[in-house]
Formats: sequence, structure tokens, C-alpha cells
Amino acid sequence: MSEPEQETQQIMQEISSDTSTTTFTENTTNNSSNTRSNTMNSTTKNPVLEFVLNVADTAKYIWQHYVEWIIDVSWGKLFLACLLTLIAGGLLSVHALANWLVIGSLLLKCFIGKEDQTTQHQTTQQATQQTSEQATEKTAEKKPDEES
Repeated sequence: MSEPEQETQQIMQEISSDTSTTTFTENTTNNSSNTRSNTMNSTTKNPVLEFVLNVADTAKYIWQHYVEWIIDVSWGKLFLACLLTLIAGGLLSVHALANWLVIGSLLLKCFIGKEDQTTQHQTTQQATQQTSEQATEKTAEKKPDEES
């Protein structure tokens, strides 16, 4: 082989090796970006996140039912429940928790209970007024019939 032919072959080999290196680099870059996008779009579930969300839903459920019970229960039953809570807290050595629970329950009953009782009282008054107005209208309608 002549010298120019050898040079041509060397240049061709260098070009082909550069092309294969460039192709490998592009493939690696594409694969890593595909992996990242697949990771971000994956439907795998995070068990820790699910646990935290379940705990939050449970706490919300318990809180709503606790507040509803506080609103609906009478004062006597609430005081009895508070006394039993204080006794149980003393036996289990959780005085602070029992105290906060009792104080919180009493405050909830004071503030939320009044709003609920006020709303019920207003509803009862409106119903009574409507009933009395209807009774007045009926008696007014009967009087002309009785006169004739």
C-alpha cells in the first residue's frame, strides 16, 4: 500500500471510532434521560407516604366523631367522662395527657355547644313562628265561613 492509501485508511478508522464514540455517548444520554422520566412517571407507590396519609385520614375521622360526640352529649355525661378520664390517666401515669383532654373537651363543649344550641334554638323559633302563622291563617279562613 502506498503512503496516501495508508493515511486514508487511518483517517477513516479515526472517523469511524469518533462516530461510534459519539453514538455511544448519545445513547447513554438518552437512556439516562429516559430512566429519569420513567422514574418521575412511575406508578410505584411509596409505602411511607401511604402510611402517613392513612394516619392523617384516621386522625381526621377520629377528631370529627369526637367533636360530634362532645356536641351531642349532655353536660352530666361529659362530666362523668371527664372524671373517668382523670382517674384512668392517674392510674396509667399520663396525668398531663388526661388533663389536656379534659380541658379541651370542656372548652369544646362550651364554645361549639353554644353555637349548636343557638342554631337549634333559632330553628325551633322559626318553626314555631311558621306554625303559629299557619294556624292564624287557618282560623282567619274559617271565620268568614262560620259567619255565613
